[in-house]
Amino acid sequence: MHAYDSFAHYDALIFDMDGTLVDSMPLHLDAWALTCAEFGIPFERAQLYQYGGIPTRKIIAMLAEQQGLTVDVEAFARRKIALYLEQIDRVSVFPAMWELVRQCHGKIPMGIGTGSPRNQAESILKSTGLDAYIQVVVSADDVSNHKPHPDTFLEVARQLGANPTNCLVFEDTRIGLEAGKAAGMETMLVIEGEPDPR
Repeated sequence: MHAYDSFAHYDALIFDMDGTLVDSMPLHLDAWALTCAEFGIPFERAQLYQYGGIPTRKIIAMLAEQQGLTVDVEAFARRKIALYLEQIDRVSVFPAMWELVRQCHGKIPMGIGTGSPRNQAESILKSTGLDAYIQVVVSADDVSNHKPHPDTFLEVARQLGANPTNCLVFEDTRIGLEAGKAAGMETMLVIEGEPDPR
């Protein structure tokens, strides 16, 4: 069965980017691990993965507070982002998600709602070729209330001219799923690049 047949009744499909459409989380986490080591901050890969969708500056401020540490948030964020950008061209699209995007292209409006800054999102879309399929991208730079707030996904729906209650959000983290539900949208978990329709 074609993906399009399962999703034809939706106004729009909205995708998180990192860890959902593209396999960038390992590169993000490697950059986090290196930066945390340099700044002397304890690092837990699983915990950091669950913060996917929250901008770097907000995560580091949360970590510092949790651990009672004083951190130069700006310096940390600059270093982490620089390390990540060195690797950004290694990012690839998950095969099952590529298939879904290709099958729905031109039939159902699609957009991306990401916690990454716009320059990182655009760089990934260009290097993977996703930019030819998905025109609407709402990044961390475009909203002030990031996930788990619904603003990112509501803005994608607005730009696509879609009714939020008839949109389907694809996400790989609990925080992202919460944001989709807060927007009144249906959500589908993506596990290691495979949509999980349970």
